[in-house]
Amino acid sequence: MKKYFYIVFIFLMSGLIAGPYQVKDYSDLLGRLQGISDPLLKMHFTLYQGYVKNTNLLEDSLAEMRKGGEDKTIAYGALKRRFGWEYDGMVLHELYFQNLGREKDLSSKSLLYQKIVKDFGSFENWRKDFLATGMIRGIGWVILYQDSTNGILHNVWVDEHNINHLAGGNPLLVMDVWEHAYITEYGLNRGAYLDSFYNNINWDIVQQRLVH
Repeated sequence: MKKYFYIVFIFLMSGLIAGPYQVKDYSDLLGRLQGISDPLLKMHFTLYQGYVKNTNLLEDSLAEMRKGGEDKTIAYGALKRRFGWEYDGMVLHELYFQNLGREKDLSSKSLLYQKIVKDFGSFENWRKDFLATGMIRGIGWVILYQDSTNGILHNVWVDEHNINHLAGGNPLLVMDVWEHAYITEYGLNRGAYLDSFYNNINWDIVQQRLVH
């Protein structure tokens, strides 16, 4: 059991991990966001790269344990649980970076706008609920999810990376509410960060994610 955790530790420290998941480049966001500085973005990119590295490491470690017949060990179970946490951290960061870089407001004639109004009563009702969800105590994410069974939209709080996701849900808009996303610039004023995030939403990307 100990040897696998030791292997994980060595690889984490070495930074030499390769695998099926590759780091995506979001440097095009630099110099484009209002209220989210380049130094903060660069730090955030580095944290994201760690999730990619760890996901690859765990993928390799789990495969080796299966080959060695150790898939029923406590160590295997622990790494299996950790894989979902690291993987979700990787993917959610990618979705988060992708839906930044505002170029224009969401048109009231767009399908997404009309869908939001239908499900929340008004666009303002949705906006207030999305931001209020972001003020829930704890660390995690706020996701505007589309229910894959009936298309209904929900603002969802996700604890850390992996708890409270809607099974089969389609993430349309993803907001990082871990402290590393804002604390260097906003301190404990999370509300100010939420406003900055909202003002930087790339609505074209969000609308492309809508299934209709």
